[in-house]
Amino acid sequence: MVKRIVILTFLLIQPLKAECKYYAEADVVNDKIVNKKEIYKCKENENFLIKFMTDEKFHSAFVMTTMMIMENL
Repeated sequence: MVKRIVILTFLLIQPLKAECKYYAEADVVNDKIVNKKEIYKCKENENFLIKFMTDEKFHSAFVMTTMMIMENL
């Protein structure tokens, strides 16, 4: 039973899919880099399982589901 729960959990959790963009800016003075700024911007898609556990609108459903699972174990 525990194996099934673990397998189901891993199947529901998708790999992190993110679209990332990298920007770099630098000031060059006398052939030396003075100010270097590196910027990473990522847009991530949230997993439904994570959203279900953390979002406020699913709070009562998550609590009730957790209670039913614990009660039946």
